[in-house]
Amino acid sequence: MSSTNYNLNDIAAQQPKNTTWSALRKLVGLLPEQRGKLIGAVIAILVNTVLSLLPAMIVGITINKFILTKDYHGIWVNCGYLLLIALGALVTIYLRTLLMGGFGQNLLYALRNAIFNKLQELPVAFFSQNKAGDLISRVNNDTDKISQFFSQSLMQFVSSLFMITGAGIFLLALNFRLGLATLTPAVQQAHTSNYRSAILGRAVRGGGRVRDLGR
Repeated sequence: MSSTNYNLNDIAAQQPKNTTWSALRKLVGLLPEQRGKLIGAVIAILVNTVLSLLPAMIVGITINKFILTKDYHGIWVNCGYLLLIALGALVTIYLRTLLMGGFGQNLLYALRNAIFNKLQELPVAFFSQNKAGDLISRVNNDTDKISQFFSQSLMQFVSSLFMITGAGIFLLALNFRLGLATLTPAVQQAHTSNYRSAILGRAVRGGGRVRDLGR
């Protein structure tokens, strides 16, 4: 009888944890031909962020320059600009959803195909030491969560990051002192969140499991 330990939980506990960026690079490396879709989606998000920030500036110009002077021609021109920006934002959202949806589906197919091929090569002892339900969960649920992460969560995070950065730049450009006073609490809150995350991470690593924190 083979003495090799094939228990997935034991193997996962013994392996060093990868950083987020290294894990993302490995996943993207499964689909080198699909990197163009990922880059295109990021560009679409960047363009959508710019288009989302422009209306506030146009409305401000319209109020200060055209409404106060009752320049109706300028008001209608800026309304046309706002309409074009809204249409452009819709197009970028559609492109982002289309590109990342396709990337997520292709990644899901590649992951499940790689797992299936690996399972075909494993000995009978592997299936004796691991429950069928655990294997099915890893093949179906875990891979589906990874696909959802790329198609939804990752893009939302990148979009929020671009939006916060762009809004901060606009605030500083309009009024540096007022923008600095507005952004200072946000920087302090981010620093506090990182500090708490580091403490929680050390507690989890020391206890082994998240549920141990409640004991």
